[in-house]
Amino acid sequence: MKKLRGRLFFHFSIQFGFIALLMIVVVFLATLIGGYFLVEMDRDADYYQYQVEELAIDVGDPLEYKKNDNDISDVLKTENMWLQIIDEEGNVIESENVPADLKERYNSIDIAQMKEREQLAEYSIKYTLEKPLFADTYLFVLGYQEQGALLINELIENVNTNGSIAEADQSEVEETLNQLEGTLAIYDDNGDIVQQFGSNEHIEVSPLEMIERDISPDHYDENQYTLLDRESGNSWILTAPSKQNQKQSSTMLKKPVFIVAALAGAILAITLLIAFWNSFRYGSPLFIFANWLNRMGNGNYKEVLTEQEKKKVYRKNGKLKRRYKLYKEVFQAFDEMAVKLDASQKEREQLEKSREEWVAGISHDLRTPLTTMEGYGRMLGNEQYEWSKQELQEIGDTITEKSGYMVDLIEDFTLSFRLKNDANTLTFNLVSMNESMEQIIEKFRKDVAFKDYSVVYEPVRPDRKIEVNERLFERMIDNLMYNAWKHNPQDTAVKVAVTQSEEEKGLEIRITDNGTGMDEETQKHLFTRYYRGTNTEERNEGTGLGMSIALQIAKLHQGTISVQSEKDRGTTVTVFLPNDKD
Repeated sequence: MKKLRGRLFFHFSIQFGFIALLMIVVVFLATLIGGYFLVEMDRDADYYQYQVEELAIDVGDPLEYKKNDNDISDVLKTENMWLQIIDEEGNVIESENVPADLKERYNSIDIAQMKEREQLAEYSIKYTLEKPLFADTYLFVLGYQEQGALLINELIENVNTNGSIAEADQSEVEETLNQLEGTLAIYDDNGDIVQQFGSNEHIEVSPLEMIERDISPDHYDENQYTLLDRESGNSWILTAPSKQNQKQSSTMLKKPVFIVAALAGAILAITLLIAFWNSFRYGSPLFIFANWLNRMGNGNYKEVLTEQEKKKVYRKNGKLKRRYKLYKEVFQAFDEMAVKLDASQKEREQLEKSREEWVAGISHDLRTPLTTMEGYGRMLGNEQYEWSKQELQEIGDTITEKSGYMVDLIEDFTLSFRLKNDANTLTFNLVSMNESMEQIIEKFRKDVAFKDYSVVYEPVRPDRKIEVNERLFERMIDNLMYNAWKHNPQDTAVKVAVTQSEEEKGLEIRITDNGTGMDEETQKHLFTRYYRGTNTEERNEGTGLGMSIALQIAKLHQGTISVQSEKDRGTTVTVFLPNDKD
């Protein structure tokens, strides 16, 4: 799964990196567009001022601009405007569309009057200072004609009589203003209207609006031109419709905005493609996994993929298609999980079958002695029959035997339960292997029940000490010895040998008999609870838990038990106990 983690990290790192880049571009685009609109607002507020500032930025250093074979006409494309560039000495070093009556050199007084009147000759002007990097400062002066400005100057010079218009000139002034669609209002020094001419009614404006009109003239539909007659103190205000409708886009920002807009469109298209690609690449396998898990949830472990899904996922040569290679480990894990779940299901079915057989066997084994004891009890309760001493002795021995068997069965159940649930409470002691084995085997030699069986013990040399739970260790050897004699004829010989393992990591206890042996089916189920082998026709009075308990005890000692047997050639049971337990 490390490879899958690495591939996913690589894929998503690239995608999130691209998204981060996209966000940077979007922020840059938003900043540029915001700047563009701010510039446009400035341009809309005062078109000519914006034009001269943009021309100054485009030209920069006029000497360097000229040296690069550029011409002022390349940036001044409107014929109704002219441009002069004045250096720090007042000399005009570059010009375009300039009228013949303008100066070629300006002194400080000329510049002061230009600043005060915002006019040169009959032309309105806008100006700005530009200081290019590592160059001198230059004054850019943009001139243009405004009919309102020309008219108010003409009226002041030709028809002004003591700050007002004489009656003889009023009709001519009225006609001129009607043609211009303008209005002329003359105010005295108290702010009262003395005279008013023109086609529109005069609209009173607030004092602050007068300043706003001067700062942002192009925000209004009409322009206002104001002159003061110093002799009379009257103010002349001419209002004329704004003829400045040249709503041209900024040449300075046109190319960058176009490039950024094109880039944004490309990024949007790529982002959409990535989104569709991700939904296809990552979504398609997830649908297959969901169907897969749904089938597993319904217990269908064998059909990992349907035929249609196999064609979709695998090539004809059995390899995964490229689009699914990202999840190669996931497909492998699902395959392995399906195999394990299928095997687990079969194992559960087998365990359930064994459990049922076990319960049935236990019920039978408990019922059989109980039936015998119940039968003898009824017989003893019959008052019409007089029992002899010998008969009573036989009945008592039978009841004792059956009771003992039931006690052994219950004890085995209890021990099996404790081994599974109380393993952590067990104590282990260091004991001599030869001494412990001699004591256990001597017990069998003295037992009259096994007087017809021979047993030989081969001790380990030199003697070894090992940590065991003495009571459980003895029970494990007892069960294995009993099992060797119980399922074999009386002349069977048993050999017990203790040796050091080949790797010297523990001791091996081999219990070998020359009895009837076991078939493969019996060996397969030898350690299954309550399983009795089918290799003998002799008595089957065991509890059926002996080998299962022996295996549990070996595991508690972190050991193992293995069996090798052949039919009619005997059996060898090997117990391995490690020297060092974790």
